[in-house]
Amino acid sequence: MADYVLSAKITGNATSFEKAFATAQNTVKSFESNIQNIGTKLSSVGDSLTSKITKPAAIATSALAGITLVKGFDRLVGIDTAQAKLKALGHDAESVEQIMDSALTSVKGTAFGLDEAATVAANAVAAGINPGKELTKYLTMTADAASIAGISMSEMGSILNKVQTGQTVYTEDLEQLADRGLPVYQWLAEEAGVAASEVKSLASEGQISSEM
Repeated sequence: MADYVLSAKITGNATSFEKAFATAQNTVKSFESNIQNIGTKLSSVGDSLTSKITKPAAIATSALAGITLVKGFDRLVGIDTAQAKLKALGHDAESVEQIMDSALTSVKGTAFGLDEAATVAANAVAAGINPGKELTKYLTMTADAASIAGISMSEMGSILNKVQTGQTVYTEDLEQLADRGLPVYQWLAEEAGVAASEVKSLASEGQISSEM
């Protein structure tokens, strides 16, 4: 009996499979491309933020630090200058410390610095204000007046020390205070027991003392 071998060749159309595989590859490549684009854009945004926010912030911080250092140094110089002035006026170390204590007390709870208060204190003492309670009261009054007027303690101190030196208040002095928002005519009128309109006449005649 003869043996027979039956063979068969199975063929199929792989086109559809190849197309599907190719489509999948393209989808993956497209996805990878999109991811890369997103990464690039995020990097760009990061660089932009760095340039627009981080760098200016760093520069601003550096500038503020510089300003703070300069102001701090200027204040130290102001305090040192005031102390040197007091020593030059003949005050010993104990007296200088007492005057500086008055200056410090006068600016506690205010926006004014010790350097300003020390300078005003040195000039006030030179103008005849006695160290101790009298000086503390005078400096506190100066700081209060400066706060009301919205000016520096140095500017207010300059006006009041000028009055203290001359011992007499004139119309020009009162106008300087009035122009800065202080109701000085009303205050003096109450102190002198006269009408506010009379204060200017009294000042022009030199009848208002610095003590008043």
